Amino acid sequence: MITECIIFLASFGVPDGTHSAENYYIEQKQQCDISVPSPLQDHAGLFYEFFDEENIDTAIRISWCESRGKSDAYRSDNGDTGLMQFVHWTWNWVAEKYELPMWDEWVIMRWGRPYTDEKTHPHNIGFEQTRVQYTPYYNVLFASLLAEDIYGYTRWVDWSSSEWCWEDKKKWRKSWLRESKQ
Repeated sequence: MITECIIFLASFGVPDGTHSAENYYIEQKQQCDISVPSPLQDHAGLFYEFFDEENIDTAIRISWCESRGKSDAYRSDNGDTGLMQFVHWTWNWVAEKYELPMWDEWVIMRWGRPYTDEKTHPHNIGFEQTRVQYTPYYNVLFASLLAEDIYGYTRWVDWSSSEWCWEDKKKWRKSWLRESKQ
């Protein structure tokens, strides 16, 4: 159900004709609220855009286990950062391979996406300058490249330290539902 919810939230689904549009959206949103942690619902479009459909479920579970869905999550003992908790050496390895921004580079984002236009705007609405590893856009993109592409096949080994949390779907669901009620 996680993958279906991410796709729904990313595309806002289309009623199939058997439900009124209003009831359909309400029912789907209610189902998603009990299937996907709310902080990760905010990033549904990124997970849908970057991960293969069959891997969205695992990526969402890992993100919750690693950061509880917080894009500013930081672990001081080793510097794990962002939604998917990258360390600088892994980040830079992916960045070099795909010619993407390196760890601690400042990037300009507009509406949560890299701003690459050369236009100027009379206002700063939607703009943000931040270190690249804290942007949900790049954190999810790098995770998808690391998990699905860099090794030539899908592999979640880079998140093995939290595997105890995300590997068993039933235990994971029970854990996040318990935490979300506190």
